[in-house]
Amino acid sequence: IDFADSESVFITPKPSRLVRRILEVASDEDSIILDSFAGSGTTGHAVLAQNAEDGGNRRFILVEQEDYADTLTAERIRRVIQGAPQAKDKALQAGLGGSFTFCTLGPNFDDETLLKGGLPSYQEMGRFVFFTSTGEKLDESQIDEPRCYLGESSRYSVYLIYQPDIEYLKRTPLNLDFAIHLPPANGKPRLVIASHKYLDEDRMAEYRIEFCQLPWGIYRYRAA
Repeated sequence: IDFADSESVFITPKPSRLVRRILEVASDEDSIILDSFAGSGTTGHAVLAQNAEDGGNRRFILVEQEDYADTLTAERIRRVIQGAPQAKDKALQAGLGGSFTFCTLGPNFDDETLLKGGLPSYQEMGRFVFFTSTGEKLDESQIDEPRCYLGESSRYSVYLIYQPDIEYLKRTPLNLDFAIHLPPANGKPRLVIASHKYLDEDRMAEYRIEFCQLPWGIYRYRAA
């Protein structure tokens, strides 16, 4: 199969039969196979082929940082799954079936990046802390800043007590007054992100609150 002229990119590609033999010996039928240097996608191809042969449910994670990750690596996996009529192997002509998700990394996103140039807006801080505390992307349409409400994750109702103002952060903790005025619980615990808290563990349990602290880096900045 011609995968974007792969021969000009890979002089010695891994043979898929060898990788399949390794899978036979070293994996179970529900193993997760990681290849941190995916190259042309041979490992993903081998996993799909081995699953098709023995009925396994192996999954794979392929990592590739070069610019051919989509046009070559992922494209090979697409064709292996969907079928490649020009292939010599009849199974490949029909496609081996299966599925995968292709993801790309965005720019570096940490507190140093976030705080470069000063304190970020409520929305910018919200995106950062929502992801770092829940592992999920924030749906910004849910934000209700006056209520300090960020939105729902799969596990939490998430609140952010924050303004891009050091004095505000110093005088505005998670406290009993904030807890009392939270809306009725919707079945999920409340994750409240703030600079600090004046609420003991018993009260937090009573109001189904978990606390997450804002990045310490914000204290580098001083009110003008």
